[in-house]
Amino acid sequence: MTYTHILRSAKTLVLALITLLITACSTTKSIPDGDQLFTGLAKTDYIASVHDTHFTSTQAEIDAALATAPNGALFGSSSVRSPFQVGLWVWNAFVGSDDAFSKWMLSSFGSRPVLLSWVNPALRASVAQEVLRAHGYFHGKVSYDILQQHNPKKAKIKYTVDMGPLWTVDSLSYLGFPPQADSLMVSAMGDAKIRRGDAFDVNTLDAERRRVSTLLRNNGFFYYQPSYASWLIDSISRPGKVLLRLQLAEQTPSVAERKWTIGKINIDLHKSYGDSLTNSETRRDITMHYNGKHSPLRVPVILSSNRLFPGHPYSYAEYQAGISNLSSTGLFSTVDVNFSPRDTTGLADTLDMHMNLVFDKPYDIYFEGNVTGKTNNRFGPGAVLGVTRRNAFRGGELLDLKVKGNYEWQTAHHGEGSSSKFNSYEYGIDASLQLPRLVVPYASFFRKKLINHFRRIGFFSTPSTTLKFSTDILNRAGFFKRRIVSGEWTYDLQTSPTSKHQFTPLSFSYEYMKRRTAAFDSVLTANPYLAYTMRDQFIPKMQYVYTYTSPKTFRNPLWWQTTVSESGNILSLGEMAAGNKWSQKNKELFKNPYAQFFKLETELVKTWQLTEHSSLVAHGDLGMLWAYGNSGEAPYSEQFYVGGANSIRAFTVRSIGPGSYHNAESATNNYLDQTGDLKLLGNLEYRPRLFGNLYGAMFLDAGNVWSLHKDDRSGGHFEPKNLLKEIALGTGVGLRYDMDFLVIRVDWGVGLHVPYKSGFYNVGSFRDSQSLHFAIGYPF
Repeated sequence: MTYTHILRSAKTLVLALITLLITACSTTKSIPDGDQLFTGLAKTDYIASVHDTHFTSTQAEIDAALATAPNGALFGSSSVRSPFQVGLWVWNAFVGSDDAFSKWMLSSFGSRPVLLSWVNPALRASVAQEVLRAHGYFHGKVSYDILQQHNPKKAKIKYTVDMGPLWTVDSLSYLGFPPQADSLMVSAMGDAKIRRGDAFDVNTLDAERRRVSTLLRNNGFFYYQPSYASWLIDSISRPGKVLLRLQLAEQTPSVAERKWTIGKINIDLHKSYGDSLTNSETRRDITMHYNGKHSPLRVPVILSSNRLFPGHPYSYAEYQAGISNLSSTGLFSTVDVNFSPRDTTGLADTLDMHMNLVFDKPYDIYFEGNVTGKTNNRFGPGAVLGVTRRNAFRGGELLDLKVKGNYEWQTAHHGEGSSSKFNSYEYGIDASLQLPRLVVPYASFFRKKLINHFRRIGFFSTPSTTLKFSTDILNRAGFFKRRIVSGEWTYDLQTSPTSKHQFTPLSFSYEYMKRRTAAFDSVLTANPYLAYTMRDQFIPKMQYVYTYTSPKTFRNPLWWQTTVSESGNILSLGEMAAGNKWSQKNKELFKNPYAQFFKLETELVKTWQLTEHSSLVAHGDLGMLWAYGNSGEAPYSEQFYVGGANSIRAFTVRSIGPGSYHNAESATNNYLDQTGDLKLLGNLEYRPRLFGNLYGAMFLDAGNVWSLHKDDRSGGHFEPKNLLKEIALGTGVGLRYDMDFLVIRVDWGVGLHVPYKSGFYNVGSFRDSQSLHFAIGYPF
């Protein structure tokens, strides 16, 4: 075949493909006669006399009732479509064909046309009109128009919503309730969900009926249910006004109209489900049934988690809290609580309580092995071998022992201009003991006062005391071998669903060099700041952490955590009493200088839920660290840094800061001294769902660290006038695969601005300004 014949055949094939594409690109080819392709909603017109918060919430529900996504809707929009209707093109090209390829194309890429008849605007308008009535717009009307398009086979829909006048509440009364319930409701009227002058709203009526039910059930009315009361609504007597009455149903059973008190408590402790219990132990009205010579769990452990006691009125809230507390101990695989009347005469007011608890297996042995790729360019294997013992000393304790180790080697990062390799390994032992109670040693009077105080405040969950001890060896090949011995005593208290307190009255870290090389000594000689912060030292610390988490019902939740810690101040006061000056340096404890500093860090995360499956998340982190008295600089382990998978993702860990400091001549070891006393970090991330459990991310990160003391790191000291130009800036995109219990994340960051160069976009070549991060969990 000649070249001319080949060219002619190719032209014929291209012409055929173009003809097929033009034919397929029709989006109305398969629309039945008498019907039209729905191409979206025009903007809905709202006619209302008042635009307030009630109107806004009602409008949102009406929009949801009228919403219908056309083919190719962008981000689920009812009005914006993609210009490339690939799904419709494929549908029109292959619908009606019976061959296997056509069926595969239809099922994989085709999109059935959304027809006007399927949208059924008349039905949707009637539903929206019912929404208006449910929100107090009794005379509201919803109409629609069909907007013909240039192609007669296409049409849009335009809705018009005439809100009409809004009915408001004129009066509210409660009828038919027994005297004890009526007095409770009168005393709690300040918490009522409905008040005179409020807009009539069915949702508010349901909320008030549930509030009354919750109030009664939390004050002894065990058998009461929301369905035992119904609303009587009079919207005729007064124009524009509604008279409301919540009335107890005549068929309400008598047991629901009286208060009930907790009687005896029977606790069955099963080591395995269904085993027979042969022994028992009774203390007043509490009986524990178990199998063996003695109870596998002491009575106070259960009572500290349980919230209902003999002689106390029944409370549904306390019942739920007790179930939650017992489940959260991790001791039981099954927690089942039942109530039964003391007798069947119909006149009893005592409920006996039966708790059926099945222990979880006593031991967990776990092994974790991984190959790590960290954001500081270190790679290597790691392993953890541990054992957990539940109920270690019959007091609900959780004992955990583990050994750990990892080996890493560092590869080059082009943006740092280094091709060195930096090998290291770590190994150590961790031990922790968690007790489900407050343990205050050697202070019985103080302990009673403390516990009584917190009992008056109330706990949302069982408080705990945790003791930890660990010893670690860190080896950095060619530099040093360092040992760290640490421990802590911590109290965890959650006083409400939103507030959690963590107080560590005693924490210590004893750090010293076992070996160091001449190469590392040369680094320390060239950098006095690093030599001081990495010296052998003892860090006695006290810390308080407050965490606020907004209720789960919030559409746009907030998380806030503030940490306050100090070190060495109590010791320095003791030294002053002994005659030493507060400002004297290098005072020792256990043959090592002890650190003295004050540290404050606050972190905030705000989430805006834009749609059902997309959100915008903002994160801010501000930290300050003051070293004084016995210390010229704070310990290296306490200082702040930026960069990495959870910080500024365009840069690796400790590759930015402090301030405009940059030591290009020693890029290999630069990360060692890139820490500071002041930290400012901000992140903004958009998280849309792509499909299924796969989410995307677009982010912007900014921040840096600074030193509050002038040292040999040029440009590292904080100067307010240089703040903006010394903020590192990066952007990027990412993917998140959310498996509910685990989130696998990959982020590709691109640098925009580094603090140590002039100009805005100053990161050099695009190739050298990138970082790729693999991580588990969301960054914030």
